[in-house]
Amino acid sequence: MAETSSDAFLNGEGVPVDLHNIETELLRLWGPSAERAGGPDLESPHVTRVVLANLVVEGREANSPGLKQVLDEVTSQYPCRTIVLRRTEDPDRTIAAEVSALCYIPAPGLPQVCSERIVLRGGSQATDLLPGAVRPLLEADLPFILWWTDDPRLDEPLFRNLADECSRLILDLPDPGTDLAAIRLGLDPKINAYSRDAVWFGLTRWRELVAQFFDLSCHHEALKRIDSVRIEALAPTGEVPPRLAVWLAAWLAGQLGWKPLGAPEHSPGLLRARFQGPVGEVPVEIVTEVDSAAPLARLLATTLTTQGSDGPESFRLERPSPQSAEVHIKINSSAYCNLPRIVRSPELDPARRVAAALQASRSDPTFDHARPHFFWLMEG
Repeated sequence: MAETSSDAFLNGEGVPVDLHNIETELLRLWGPSAERAGGPDLESPHVTRVVLANLVVEGREANSPGLKQVLDEVTSQYPCRTIVLRRTEDPDRTIAAEVSALCYIPAPGLPQVCSERIVLRGGSQATDLLPGAVRPLLEADLPFILWWTDDPRLDEPLFRNLADECSRLILDLPDPGTDLAAIRLGLDPKINAYSRDAVWFGLTRWRELVAQFFDLSCHHEALKRIDSVRIEALAPTGEVPPRLAVWLAAWLAGQLGWKPLGAPEHSPGLLRARFQGPVGEVPVEIVTEVDSAAPLARLLATTLTTQGSDGPESFRLERPSPQSAEVHIKINSSAYCNLPRIVRSPELDPARRVAAALQASRSDPTFDHARPHFFWLMEG
């Protein structure tokens, strides 16, 4: 039976264990598993256990298949001791536990890298027991990162309890389709000063491309002359603008010191807002193209215009098609080379966004500057 349990453990299958003996059971399972997987050849490489952080994941049972796939991809890029909290319909005031290993070979000839996953399951009557079950399982001297994948209002006491203690918080909710009140609670800096929206990390490459328009010192003055912004996005619904596009506008406003003017105007597929820039008003427009089959929101194009010494200038990033991984760069300005360029910049899928969040710096002043503008734009 021990041999069967070790096989199941190493193959990523959950092995039921007693809640109070999880550490003991992990030690018991790691030994035989490592021996069974050990060996000098490529077909049976040695096992190396790697733990970079404590990653506590909250996810309801209904989301289990999709979340597990993303979680597998994330932990293969960023090995952690993962503690997954599952809500069940069990009426008892008890918590069930199971453990498994996630292993992969990073490259031929290298040791097999493994990390461990602990799943804690409990019904609504046991929710208040989860924080006490999690704390003894946290590896000492490693960051405690909370990855929250549901509306935090559904289990607000649990959310506040864990968010107050974690060193970082990743809020990973659908975009679009999430109530703004849920996002406001999840990103409340009074609950956790290091909370981040996973959608923010989907902007990294796009932000870099926008910034590159003005990288050279001779072009810095053009930033002060920006007089309009238009962001085009694709989303499965146009009821509200996708957060991906709103975060981009908020990033520009936060970095350039723009001040909100009046109140944003919302209509299906369109958001209009005005900011006060260094030399005048800056109208911002977010246009959403609806495709009900789109799995997640995507940026299609961004256009910035300025008034140069020789007349109007424009700077545009544009995907040739919604599913394209390429971005066309087009500049119309006498101060620049106007030859179009093409760069490869695929949209980050959910797993890569969370992996990027795990690897990013804990402190992110850029996000902090964008946050108030984001909520102003979303609330309208």
